[in-house]
Amino acid sequence: MRFWAVIVGLFFLAAADLLQAGALAAGGNRVALVIGNSKYVYAPALPNPAGDARLMADVLRKAGFNVIEGVDLDYAGMRDRLNKFTEASYDADTALIYYAGHGMQVNGKNYLIPIDAELTAPAHLRTRTIQMDELLAALPPDPAVGIVILDACRDNPLARTLAAALPKSRSTTAPGLAPIDVSSAEVGSGGVLIAFATDPGSVSYDGNGANSPYTMSLAKHLAEPGVEIQSALTRVRGEVTAETDGRQRPWHNASLGREVFIGPQAPPPAAAAPQPSATETPAEPPNSDARGWEIEQRVWDEASKRNTLAHYEAYLQQFPNGAFADLARLNINQLKKPPITVGNTPAADAKTEADAARSAAAATEPPAAAASPETDAGTELTESAIGLDRQARIDLQERLLAIGYDLAEADGDFGSKTRQAIGRWQEENRLPATTYLTQKQYARLKLDTDDALKSYRAQKASEAEAKKQESATSQKTQKPQPVVRAKPRREQQREAANPRPARKSKPAQRKSGYRTCSGIDGTFEVPASQRCPLSGYAHY
Repeated sequence: MRFWAVIVGLFFLAAADLLQAGALAAGGNRVALVIGNSKYVYAPALPNPAGDARLMADVLRKAGFNVIEGVDLDYAGMRDRLNKFTEASYDADTALIYYAGHGMQVNGKNYLIPIDAELTAPAHLRTRTIQMDELLAALPPDPAVGIVILDACRDNPLARTLAAALPKSRSTTAPGLAPIDVSSAEVGSGGVLIAFATDPGSVSYDGNGANSPYTMSLAKHLAEPGVEIQSALTRVRGEVTAETDGRQRPWHNASLGREVFIGPQAPPPAAAAPQPSATETPAEPPNSDARGWEIEQRVWDEASKRNTLAHYEAYLQQFPNGAFADLARLNINQLKKPPITVGNTPAADAKTEADAARSAAAATEPPAAAASPETDAGTELTESAIGLDRQARIDLQERLLAIGYDLAEADGDFGSKTRQAIGRWQEENRLPATTYLTQKQYARLKLDTDDALKSYRAQKASEAEAKKQESATSQKTQKPQPVVRAKPRREQQREAANPRPARKSKPAQRKSGYRTCSGIDGTFEVPASQRCPLSGYAHY
């Protein structure tokens, strides 16, 4: 009996080993690199990235990933972790990179910033940051799946410092990160997915808790059982957009060749419920039903793609309490708002139309919502979200100069004088004088200064033309001085070797009372009153 008991025990152990090996094979070799940088040396510390990185590392470990983790890494530390990830993920089936911290874009290229980076010269982009291209190069080749998730779109003071050192032809163009094009040529049985915490060129928010809104939602949905990664990211987008009232909209771009599940795939569907009789009313399927969710997902994807009132209302009609219901209502409210006319329309007409639109909106809104968004207090984040590049900043400074505010010059650098001018403009218009603009305040400032800006630029052009003509006139009146050129060296040497004989001095001039005559024996003088004799001799 003991012999057979041992045999049976060995059989069950072998079966357990086979089941475990099968589970690992199903999950595949999955590697993740997770980095969160909070304690920056040359920029204000960020409250959430370190905690965000720890939360994501925990989620991915539970999902079966081999996690290479780093918190508050300097340049050497980030490069060391990236090298380890490159080696560990080379033969992986799925490789994922998550980064939270400061990032920036310069000329359409993205850079991730270590905590010790001081960016005061253009060369520092190459020697003190990690380029986005390096992260993409670290992903394993096809048929593996590569995933990059970036919560690095925060307002970045290092970008402003670097922009001041860059030449005008090569400056930071906008806050946040630039979009990354995932080429369709890379689509195979694997592919690549890039996810951002917010739309390209926009700024994300840290939130009030221990984690950012994006990472909290990501941790909730990314490894959800039975949810494919793109569906999970769509849920994240809806949740974060609703939580931030539309100020932050997560975004992703993918060229995946197959469905990818970070968490476990859904279990097989349960047995079909018995069909109700003809007299019974069919029960409403629960929201958690897999097929019901798939239909809702497709309807929402179509509505968000079309981005029209009709499509959002159709979604709400079918799913009034759906997962994206709050986001659909928010988008409907945004689409119903009248656009602000700025551009080729004359300033007076544009202002009249904008005032009429605001009056109509105020009449239709309930009293609690009648307050104008222009009265919202501006912050550094709200101004960064506008996305002012260097030329737009110069344009804004020229508008302030045109309406009489004292600025040194319109150079695109928002120094103390520019901030004071913005604050005084806000005070005069009964707005919170924070010295930072909101999107609505910026639009109002442009509308109110269009006419003044045209006059200002016309005056500047006239002054420049007058100065040009004055300069041309002064150049004509000045006679060019003769240019004395030195003799060639060879000619100087020749003259030194063969000096010219000195010129003979002319004989001294005689007095005006005598005349010089020539004769046989030479020259002689006679009084000027007499003539020289014909024979050559003088007769006395």
